[in-house]
Amino acid sequence: MQCYCKSGLTFSHCCEPLLSVLEVAPSAEALMRSRYSAYCVGDVLYLQATTHDHSWSDEELKFIQDWADNSIWQHLEIIDFSEKMVEFKAYYIFDGKQHVHHEKSSFLKVNDMWKYVDSVVFEDKVSFLRNEKCICGSGEKYKRCCFKKLNTSAKGVNDAVL
Repeated sequence: MQCYCKSGLTFSHCCEPLLSVLEVAPSAEALMRSRYSAYCVGDVLYLQATTHDHSWSDEELKFIQDWADNSIWQHLEIIDFSEKMVEFKAYYIFDGKQHVHHEKSSFLKVNDMWKYVDSVVFEDKVSFLRNEKCICGSGEKYKRCCFKKLNTSAKGVNDAVL
């Protein structure tokens, strides 16, 4: 199975050893990719463990778990990265609507382990043409793939462009 983070590697040779705590992330980018994969598999405890100097309340954990579990995670796009920063877009469907989470995250190495510190989140709008290839990487047109997972009965959904 290909890794959720779209690295081109298999899950077992990419993010799974990090999520299983068999290995530590060798870079900030690798940690960010593994955190995306953690959302895909609903591993909120990994997300909390890889966050620097922050303990989450039960309400925060429940909110993040709900977002992870009830989203269809489609694609991760790395925009830019440096030693301590990764900018990315994560595409997903939540509550019957197409979304993109665009974030510029900062990381810190603490005791040889990379940790997520904070981020700037950008407001992006998602628009796909129905006849474009689907963002999830299936190779199918958007209208024949992830478009079917949207709540198309919702008022305001355009049949040609989302």
